[in-house]
Amino acid sequence: MRVTTGPAERGRIRPVRAVPGPLPAIGRRHPRIGVELTIRIWSDPSRPEARLAPRTTPGSRVLSRLPLIIVAAIAFALPGAYSVPTSALTASASPAASTLAPKVYAGGDVAGAHVGSPSPSPLPGDTTPPVTVASGADARWHRTAVTVHLAASDATSAIAYTLYMVGADGVWTKGTRIVVPAPKDHANDGQHVISFYSVDVARNVEAVKTVTVKIDTTPPGFRWRDVSPTVLHRVEPVRFRFTVWEPSGTVRLAWRATDQYGYFSARRGGLEREPGTRDLQVAPRYKNHQPFKPGLYRVRLTFTDQAGNVTVTKPRAFRNYRPAQARVFRRVSGAGRRVALTFDDGGVGPWARILRTLRAYKAHATFFPLGLWVDRRLARRTVADGNAIGSHGWTHTAMTRQSYAGVRNEWLRSEAPWWTAAGVSPVPYCRPPYGDYNRTTVAASGSAGFARVVLWDVDPQDWREPGSGAIASRVLSHVHSGAIVCMHLRPQTAAALPAILRGLRARGYKAVSLPELFRAAGYR
Repeated sequence: MRVTTGPAERGRIRPVRAVPGPLPAIGRRHPRIGVELTIRIWSDPSRPEARLAPRTTPGSRVLSRLPLIIVAAIAFALPGAYSVPTSALTASASPAASTLAPKVYAGGDVAGAHVGSPSPSPLPGDTTPPVTVASGADARWHRTAVTVHLAASDATSAIAYTLYMVGADGVWTKGTRIVVPAPKDHANDGQHVISFYSVDVARNVEAVKTVTVKIDTTPPGFRWRDVSPTVLHRVEPVRFRFTVWEPSGTVRLAWRATDQYGYFSARRGGLEREPGTRDLQVAPRYKNHQPFKPGLYRVRLTFTDQAGNVTVTKPRAFRNYRPAQARVFRRVSGAGRRVALTFDDGGVGPWARILRTLRAYKAHATFFPLGLWVDRRLARRTVADGNAIGSHGWTHTAMTRQSYAGVRNEWLRSEAPWWTAAGVSPVPYCRPPYGDYNRTTVAASGSAGFARVVLWDVDPQDWREPGSGAIASRVLSHVHSGAIVCMHLRPQTAAALPAILRGLRARGYKAVSLPELFRAAGYR
């Protein structure tokens, strides 16, 4: 027999006629929560047809409903005998939902509770979890913020939601876009593990996946150890020893060498070093493989880590005093409208005044004080202002009266105060006292690295103290392109310098140092 029912009326079930066969659903809808309960009852179709008719007495009405009450009770007691369709997304009964996801995520929602827009009821045929793919994360270190995108897909049903968590102590959060910041205060440096998974509308839960984002905004650490040798007397490599530390691993290394006045000499890149105490060999040769000219050279290192952070070191110097063939210069041809002003001997007061004047006029010069006149404070100011230096010997004795060894001693002895006072060197420029020289003088100079013996072709004889006006007039009346002017650290010379600089400027000349003059003429 098959029993069917009509629509519910105020919570009461109206019975209708019974027909043979399987019984259709008996439904009852709750008037407030809108949940429809469906009961399916099967009977023996061989039994005669029966009709359930209402009685008119209260007792009969109760008895007429008794079979339905019994059937309903049995149906609720049997598992799988009813289903509950609903418009709300309820908690997943899958063990994965409770084991893979934490109980609470950002926003205070319970994992697996109503986390998205209304979705259809579970699909009995969909048992395959979704697949989530992360993009934007890689094995490299980054010094800027990294954005990771999560894309979930399911071949059978739609995606309900995706959760992610950054770090082991993070909070599970709904979303598909994660930004891992890289603040300049280095507060977020390190490796950040992003865990994520997705759930589809059939409540299939994906296994947790992870990607790692590496943030590094800190440049490599560095410390100089030593340089050996610090003074070269022949062409040989210079070893620079240092310590570098970098958590990300191997760093790229490049070096650049300049002379004392900042002119480029050589460079090399494409090197690599592991963190720790390491060595670097620098060959003092130009690109054409010719050895460096005598003089002081500075080497600066550049380290780049895997994230692109750069550390540029302070320079370390070495002095190249290898023997070289010396040459005498009275002027420098091909330098254009440039003039080299030079100052000999000594005198702290005039020296300081001359420096102030040169700075005021944005001009440069070259200083040849005797070694015993090298003042620590003035020596530093001289080179810091962009001026050049040379040696005038120690005793101001005519070098044609000295031996080969005596000449060498004059130059080397006068070099030491410059290195001690300011970490600089007068090599390769020297000027024999009185301009007195011979072949022995030139040969001895070259053996000590003083390859440029500098004389002059404009001499106002300011040492005679003819007056500042006469000194300025003599200089300006004889000056020419590439001229080397010889003056002295005297009060009248210091007083004449402003007029000299104004006159040179009016005539279209520029006052420069000897390195600037030689460079303009094409010399190294």
